[in-house]
Amino acid sequence: MNFSFLTPVSDTVLAHKELLSEQALGRKLRIHSRQNGIPDLDDIQIAIIGVQETRNDVNYIGQVPKFDNIRMALYLLYPGNWNTNIADLGDIEQGETVEDTYFAVRTAITVLLEKNIIPIIIGGSQDITYANYRAYDDVMPMVNIVSIDTNFDLGDASLP
Repeated sequence: MNFSFLTPVSDTVLAHKELLSEQALGRKLRIHSRQNGIPDLDDIQIAIIGVQETRNDVNYIGQVPKFDNIRMALYLLYPGNWNTNIADLGDIEQGETVEDTYFAVRTAITVLLEKNIIPIIIGGSQDITYANYRAYDDVMPMVNIVSIDTNFDLGDASLP
């Protein structure tokens, strides 16, 4: 499995994790780090990936999003009475072109789906939804999407 396009979770977030209670969610995650690489995905049910692509955002101002604050807040939470194994696989950085980022998103999600892992995507502009959706083409005939956003757009924005 080639996830070479994923960058590890930042050292800042990893240092924050070490200060958490043993019962906090952040202490139970398998995390992609510079020191340990991508974690083993055996028995993982959910994987988190950040997408730093916003070049097609209508409000794009040239900044690349960082997800450290989101991760630190997520890691602070306490898991419920469930036995779900979660991995944080880090971020997909902007590719040379937006299409390169779409390819990386689609590839990562396809690999996860083939392992029966539910992907949770953090970030990315609205257009990333379509790359996410297309990852299901060869894996599942029917798919449900949860999008937390002010708009729900799916398809080619250049078409009416």
